[in-house]
Amino acid sequence: MANNIKLLDCTFRDGGYYNNWNFDKKFIPRYLNDINKIGINYVELGFRNPDKTNLMGENAYTTDTYLNKFKIPKDIQVGVMVNASDLFINKKDPLYNCKKLFPNPNKSKVRFVRLACHLHEIFLLKEVIAWLKKNNFMIFINLMQISEIKDFNIKKVCLFLNKTDADILYLADSLGSLNPKKISYLVKLVKKYFKFEIGFHAHNNLKLALKNAIAANNSGAKWIDSTIKGMGRGPGNLLTEDIIRHLNYNSKNKFFSKQLKDYFNKLKKKYNWGPNQYYKIAAKNKIHPTYIQKMLSDERYKKLNYLDIIKSLKKTETSKYNPIRYFQYAFFSKKKQLRKNFLIKSITNKTLIIGSGKSVRKNKSKIEKFIRQNNINVIALNTTSSINEKLIDYRVACHPLRIISDISIYKKNETKLIIPYSSFNGGIKNLIKKYKIKFLDYGLKLSMNNQIHVKNNYCVLPDPLAIGYALSIFSAKSKNDLYFAGIDGFDISNSETDNTIAMIKYFFSKIIKNRPISLTQSKYKKMFKFLSL
Repeated sequence: MANNIKLLDCTFRDGGYYNNWNFDKKFIPRYLNDINKIGINYVELGFRNPDKTNLMGENAYTTDTYLNKFKIPKDIQVGVMVNASDLFINKKDPLYNCKKLFPNPNKSKVRFVRLACHLHEIFLLKEVIAWLKKNNFMIFINLMQISEIKDFNIKKVCLFLNKTDADILYLADSLGSLNPKKISYLVKLVKKYFKFEIGFHAHNNLKLALKNAIAANNSGAKWIDSTIKGMGRGPGNLLTEDIIRHLNYNSKNKFFSKQLKDYFNKLKKKYNWGPNQYYKIAAKNKIHPTYIQKMLSDERYKKLNYLDIIKSLKKTETSKYNPIRYFQYAFFSKKKQLRKNFLIKSITNKTLIIGSGKSVRKNKSKIEKFIRQNNINVIALNTTSSINEKLIDYRVACHPLRIISDISIYKKNETKLIIPYSSFNGGIKNLIKKYKIKFLDYGLKLSMNNQIHVKNNYCVLPDPLAIGYALSIFSAKSKNDLYFAGIDGFDISNSETDNTIAMIKYFFSKIIKNRPISLTQSKYKKMFKFLSL
């Protein structure tokens, strides 16, 4: 391998896709010192995101205030990544949004900024690049999904960037589909047209991250990314330990301190990232690894259903991760086909929506007594089974992958099932017919702009979440009191994968604000662990 390699560790940026960037900041100083000792001089400590809702950990924002908490070793250059798409939010000029992200550039500890770009975005960032350079930042352009870009477009990018102040062009194997031969070709192609330095960011879908990095460097890429234990989106990245071992940087020093190794060992045990057969299939079929990561990390999906889910993913454009657009085109029909004989009728009596939280099992007898004594209609979310099945009037399910996963359970269950059958495409409908599932129909349309609407026969939601679907049904079909149980079963720490809390708040504030909701009755609050709004 070439001697002029420059290593960049991005553990606290790429690794955040697993823990929502909620890293324990007491390990940051240890990490910086350990990285410094083994000879790595560049670290990307996180993203610089515009969203300050605190729904993600501090390394998702990596503000100057956050960085000022740490003493940075003098040989370490700290950087952040900015998603180029964030520079176009609110229909503002990208330079305007960039300046908002870096309000005090002259006082910042940030030394380099990496702009993560899709092909079309690069050509819109000339002024942003100029402003960053004027403020003494090194500028890395991260060209995502390099495996999917035609040679003539790569040439266009290189020639355009030659006329800017960009310092390094990074080739990102976002889909993890490259092999050493292909990455060598791409690096040589870029080197032919780009007059500055080249970098390579590997993903480990095919267990080729190290071999690809070596091939990239031998072909002319000076910059190579890595992460501790390979922690990163999907199957993860090139392991810092592997590239250090290969370079023999570690002849006199241990890799990492025991404290840091123990910390990342715990994270690895909890989130279990790394290559497997599913990421391999995804790479070969141009499926973005985040879809596989979400599938594997969601306990609602069963291993037996993974291949069926991937088969569904293969039928649509999933090289870019966009869950709503994906659900729209992969599973939901564009036609309205409401079957009147299957429509759900009005719900009489008071209603209890019951989730999968531990509080239900803990208070099982009290809840069952409450249902019997008060003649309550019970709507259970998905396959929730913490109370006597005879007390459940309806089950609701609307997430297509969840329905695929639980289809055999619904076949055995006699409880009335409510699903958006009329909204699904032929594939899901055929599966439901094949298993002879009995159901009631309440439609669902997904919104690309986070809108929520409730109609008599269907609803519009930003996500196919069972709780939002159940609340829509209640809002449309009932005029009585509403109770909750088991809503403590949702992971509210990860806003990207679970918008339950936001959806419930919206329904209470906009849809059913004038309805008699029994959330504030102290008599039931402890029993059901109602969400505090």
